[in-house]
Amino acid sequence: MVNLSAFFISAAPTLTNWIGKLIYLMYKGIGNFGWTVVVFTVALKLILSPLDIWQKRTMMKNNRAMKIISPELEKLKKTYASAPDVLQQKQMELYKKHGYSMTGGCLPALLTLVIFFIVFSGFNAAVRYENERIVYELTNRYVAEIEADPSISEDALDAKMVAAYNEEKQGWLWIKNVFMSDTFANPVPTFDKFVGRGLGQLSARLPSETRTLNLAHTHYDNGYDAVLKPAMESYNRTRFFDMKHWNGYFILPLISIALSIVSVRLSRTNQPEMPQQTDGNGNPAKTGQGMMKAMNWMMPIMMGVFALFYSSAFCIYMVMNSLITVLFNAGWNVIQKKADQKEEDRRMAATFKR
Repeated sequence: MVNLSAFFISAAPTLTNWIGKLIYLMYKGIGNFGWTVVVFTVALKLILSPLDIWQKRTMMKNNRAMKIISPELEKLKKTYASAPDVLQQKQMELYKKHGYSMTGGCLPALLTLVIFFIVFSGFNAAVRYENERIVYELTNRYVAEIEADPSISEDALDAKMVAAYNEEKQGWLWIKNVFMSDTFANPVPTFDKFVGRGLGQLSARLPSETRTLNLAHTHYDNGYDAVLKPAMESYNRTRFFDMKHWNGYFILPLISIALSIVSVRLSRTNQPEMPQQTDGNGNPAKTGQGMMKAMNWMMPIMMGVFALFYSSAFCIYMVMNSLITVLFNAGWNVIQKKADQKEEDRRMAATFKR
């Protein structure tokens, strides 16, 4: 056996992202990363609930205003059909008079998108850090085993590394490794997956010393494989349809996409269609409502991409976030329907009194 002191990672990995730190702090208290994500998501939704309520109240106010001004808008379009610039001015005056907000429903959606990417960055940082920490701990274990018994056989050392990995691996329900995607992905990240920087890769840090090291295991190409290849051989699939060794079964991605679509449909319930506006040249004008619709449909597509290529941990967040949103939207729609009916009854009663 050769001296493997160069194989020791001198500095432990660090986590600097503040969202990642918060998630990891909760993880240390809860003990399972998957359930940590569930608790984190519920807490975050509670904190951001005023934003959701603000968005819903704004949309409800716009809906009521649109029901009132729709007939007047149609009259304006007929009256100023030959003067598009005047029509646009009159439309804006009508919106202002009845308190219709052109951006009120779009701004909260933009904020939601910003929050999504901030949380995504935090999850990426936490997942990357945990994978680096596992390699760090297993590397230390590898060196310690050789230093304790320089004559240890390769098979015995492999068995000890598998046992060490079992102490570190993190599953959740049907998912074998919550830090990998809920797909046919391998539960144990390969060297290329670990250091890769493309879509869905871990982008983790691996010290260059481990790549050129003279290894005790002569049948491994690099230090990463010496530490994790025994676990790969035990848990990773050898062929595509080796479903027993898939990390997951596409359950979370499918649920995430389905919930996102349901959420979009619920958010559009009872929204009156906004009459087409025109610009100064008489051409159809782009409206905040059109932008909001585009953003609403963008989310399910984004959810699908993130769910398929990134960690199950982040997919758990998306599923929980969408589930809470669907329940909130369903409950709000019931409340809004009753409120709209009460408002309509009040308006009709006031009309008959006249």
